[in-house]
Amino acid sequence: MSATLAVAIVAIIATMFLTAIAIVAVLRQRVERLALKEEQVRAEANGLLAAAADERARLVAALNSSIDAILALDNQGQIAFANVAAEGLFDRRQADLLGKPLTYLLPSEEVRDALRASSEDGERHTALIDQPGRTYLRVFTAPMSGGEWSALVVINDLTDVKRTEQVRRDFVANVSHELRTPLASLKSVIETLEGGALEDEAATREFLSRANGEIERMVLIMEELLELSRIESGELPIARDVLDIAEVASRAVERLQLQAKRQGVQLRLETPASLPRVVGDAERLERVVLNLVHNALKFTTTGGTISVQVALKDGAVVVRVRDTGVGIAPADLPRVFERFYKVDRARSGSGTGLGLAIVKHTVEAHGGSVTVHSEQGGGSVFSFTLPAVSGQ
Repeated sequence: MSATLAVAIVAIIATMFLTAIAIVAVLRQRVERLALKEEQVRAEANGLLAAAADERARLVAALNSSIDAILALDNQGQIAFANVAAEGLFDRRQADLLGKPLTYLLPSEEVRDALRASSEDGERHTALIDQPGRTYLRVFTAPMSGGEWSALVVINDLTDVKRTEQVRRDFVANVSHELRTPLASLKSVIETLEGGALEDEAATREFLSRANGEIERMVLIMEELLELSRIESGELPIARDVLDIAEVASRAVERLQLQAKRQGVQLRLETPASLPRVVGDAERLERVVLNLVHNALKFTTTGGTISVQVALKDGAVVVRVRDTGVGIAPADLPRVFERFYKVDRARSGSGTGLGLAIVKHTVEAHGGSVTVHSEQGGGSVFSFTLPAVSGQ
């Protein structure tokens, strides 16, 4: 009886043990399946995060490639994103822009009104602002929903466009002025001759001589305008000879020595013993130096000095025309190379106002650049730089 009971107990224990083993095996399988499922979920999540990161990177790259400044604002109206163009426009790093209110950059009532209107009607709005320093901006505002950004602000810098429009208006006005003066003089001469001056031979010759001078002035203006247009468009043939720019400068100085002596101005040339050669058109580069020296003579009084200096700087040949003249006002400096722009309107009858524009475009057609430095009452330095020929 006891033996049978023992066997039964052993059988029950064995059954329970086997059942436990089976349960453990099932649980292990479930745990393994859950672990595999978790790994799959983790991999999918990582894939989604990577895709989201790639998508954000592409979005940021696209925004940074824009030439317009782009700002994204959060729900508090603070800057949550600023692209590279925004950094350049406001001259601040992105880290200095993030977290700042938009009014920190654009304290404009028009921009605030545009943002408010966009938030209320869900439409894009535009604001035009004129900042101190003659900076013109066009600001677009658009609402955004469903994310961390509440509004997008796109800013177009219209400063160059406005400046170009102003230059165009000034050009038309200056051309009209330059042509109106000789035309008015011609009209006066004709009316005088018609009024009876033809009977006086000496007066007739004088008036005809005056008319001829005015016609020559208009012809010169037209010729220089045509030349300037052809230089800009690349239609004017420019020789590509290897030449010594010091010799070119020397010829120009020699041609104007007599005029300088008549004005009581000392004109001298300063060149080093040896200098690399440049590639260009000797005749046109000589005219560049002539124009610069002639310009210096117009604004240098008796007893002054003009020096034409040729030197080597940073692997390029530099020609400087330095004078002790009246100088140029800071407001005029950025515009001295514009067509017809004259810093001294009292001398409007002296020259066509195209000389410095021809200088600029001729030098640029040779692959060079022009600069000007001046102090009002302290003289001016006009310089142009040409690439030196290597190995010369």
